[in-house]
Amino acid sequence: MFPQLFGALVDVQACEERLMNAWPSHQTLVVGDWLCRFARGYSGRANSACVVRPGATLNDVEIRHVEALYSEAGLRPSFRLSPLVGTAIRTDLDVRGYRPEDASVGMIAPAIAGTIPDALHLEAAPTAAWIEGACRWQTGAKRDTAALRGIVENIRVPTRYATLHHDGQPAAYALISLDRGMAEFGSVMVDPDRRGQGLGRVLVSGIIAWAKSAGAERIFLQAAIENEIARGLYASLGFVDLYTAAYWRKPD
Repeated sequence: MFPQLFGALVDVQACEERLMNAWPSHQTLVVGDWLCRFARGYSGRANSACVVRPGATLNDVEIRHVEALYSEAGLRPSFRLSPLVGTAIRTDLDVRGYRPEDASVGMIAPAIAGTIPDALHLEAAPTAAWIEGACRWQTGAKRDTAALRGIVENIRVPTRYATLHHDGQPAAYALISLDRGMAEFGSVMVDPDRRGQGLGRVLVSGIIAWAKSAGAERIFLQAAIENEIARGLYASLGFVDLYTAAYWRKPD
């Protein structure tokens, strides 16, 4: 069922291209039309073969080469399939035993002017405190502060690292990057003990306000398809579904 296309392909391409810039991997190798990205397993996007232009091809030699690269890195071979990828590639991977995992919805909205609350601290560089906080409530590979540092310290587009305080303590984290009129936010994490208090809305509204003031015309994001709470929040802020994508991997 993945991927589905709800918006114009040109918008999908604009988002996918900027996703690579806003979330760089530690290492990138080019294999034909594909960018093979490696970041010690921290996040699917930074550890998969991706395309940023429609019409990509993928032949048998390239598939086997990509599989060897990821296996040698201790990672499951992974292909990020968005609407930029045609049905022939999905069919070929399906025959080889690949199946979609970790599906996400790309959502987009106009940038809206707003106010940055006093409790929201925005920094132009990732501090050790922000990296530790962004990993604190994560699970698995996403608790690896060194792996996260290797990603965020490679971001070259203007970015703000957000920490929202509540009752004098850090309660939520996120980052937002601006690339040629479009801003993407991610790594949104709210203290599990403080969820349901509206902190996510304050956090997201504040970073969007910064992006608008910095020149963003549109805001986009990737939300896990099963995360109905987050998707509901974003919809209430004016975001609409643009497309879906998934990582195709062979079962363990």
